[in-house]
Amino acid sequence: STVPRMYHSSALLLPDGAVLVAGSNPNADYNVGAGVKYPTEYRVEKFYPKYYNERRPQPGGLPTSLGYGGAYFNVTLGVADDLGGDAGRAANASVMLIRAGFSTHAMQMGHRMLVLENTYTVDSASATATLHVSQVPPNAALFAPGPALLFVVVDGVPSVGVQVMVGSGQIGSQPVAQVQALPASRILSASNGTSDGGSKQTAGNSTQGQGQGQDQTQKSAASRVWWGADVRWVSAVGAAMGVLAAML
Repeated sequence: STVPRMYHSSALLLPDGAVLVAGSNPNADYNVGAGVKYPTEYRVEKFYPKYYNERRPQPGGLPTSLGYGGAYFNVTLGVADDLGGDAGRAANASVMLIRAGFSTHAMQMGHRMLVLENTYTVDSASATATLHVSQVPPNAALFAPGPALLFVVVDGVPSVGVQVMVGSGQIGSQPVAQVQALPASRILSASNGTSDGGSKQTAGNSTQGQGQGQDQTQKSAASRVWWGADVRWVSAVGAAMGVLAAML
């Protein structure tokens, strides 16, 4: 940016994956003029990460609310479009819950990012992939109740986020339920319906995988880190601006 984004500037992740950047230096009131080094700033900018113009996943079946524990839910992806024709890329798909929070004074208040546990089933006959996704872990301290954005990420490229309500949406004790175990990941062949994919089965925070399943889990983790790094830029940008202000 060519606009001085100072200590009181803000950066906020938007549902489409862009980042809204606004603000600058604090001023007691409207303060502009030739002699003002950092005047009152009303210009707003958008930062577009490198994934922005990529083909976005278009998942089906996303929920509008999430609970703490309980039954998993299913999200569908098209093999041809969302996975680029490669059924194996289902192993690189993940589901992220993000609360953008609000930023000021070089800090991002309330920012949370939680990667939900998931496995997958690919049906080669119908060319669809189904992600089996766990609810929020049964601990409200990990992700407080209230609104959040839900993204499906494939190889580091996020879908457009949808707003969901976590828990009751109110401060206070939250109902929790036992976590339902996820089915093992598998790819069903079109000819005989047998599984020729890797093995990955999770319940809560446990993951079991052997051979190809372990490899796919590692690829999925790498994908989450790749996009998560872009998202964490939103939190880090405020701190960086604060350092810049100190240097100037």
